[in-house]
Amino acid sequence: MKEFHIISTGNSLLTNAQKAGVFPERKTSEEDYWRSLLENPQEINRLVEFLKSAPYKHSAEMNTFLRITQGKPKELIEVYLFGTKTASNELCRVAIEKFLKDSGYAIYTPYEISGYFWEAKYYDTSYALDRFKLGISELVDRLIYIAKKKQKENYKVFFNPTGGLKAHVIATALVGIITDCEIYYMNEEFHEVVFLPKLFYIPKGKELELLKKLSSKRVVRYEEYEILEKEYSEEIERLEIYGLIGRLPDEFQKTLWITNKGLLFIHEQS
Repeated sequence: MKEFHIISTGNSLLTNAQKAGVFPERKTSEEDYWRSLLENPQEINRLVEFLKSAPYKHSAEMNTFLRITQGKPKELIEVYLFGTKTASNELCRVAIEKFLKDSGYAIYTPYEISGYFWEAKYYDTSYALDRFKLGISELVDRLIYIAKKKQKENYKVFFNPTGGLKAHVIATALVGIITDCEIYYMNEEFHEVVFLPKLFYIPKGKELELLKKLSSKRVVRYEEYEILEKEYSEEIERLEIYGLIGRLPDEFQKTLWITNKGLLFIHEQS
């Protein structure tokens, strides 16, 4: 099956290159300096070669991605890298893209959002922060669109929130949950790649009992709804929060039903 990996890209590659002495210790906010390296093909190749020498060690993003895709046909895997509109981050993404292409993976058109530093250099802080917030909102919309598009094209979509700004990591995981995709990251304590459960909350006890009842009827109304509400009031609240069941407000017809996500959970339990 074809796979599509959406990867939040940080600066771990550049940080490790600095630690190894490949590049001097400079702040990532020094746009002019990193831009000069980005415009120099030799400097980019130097970073690419550093990555190739030990991809698992030198890039947090590749450490997780390569573990997940190990042994799979590379021609069936497409990668989408996104990051901030900063020269340092773009340098990392350009190097990782070249590494992936040289390794046989396909690259989806990259996307950048406000990185705060770029705007803060030319405008005041409040404007830069507003641009950053807008960028995050646009990023979420774009990631949802891409994930859904690829799912319709029969790709299995993965989200990798290992690297990047904290806001990007949160956005990546959030979209993965919304679109019901696989989400993986590196557990630093166990040094293993971990998949997040598709449902952050796993129903149990009376919640599972209620889901099974609803799965056989799909929709309940009126008196039957009231009977279930009396017996499972707390369970209904929790299951509704996690999108496993739905219900109409009291001012409408009292209706309770199991959602597709709830049915999927019941199916996986059987």
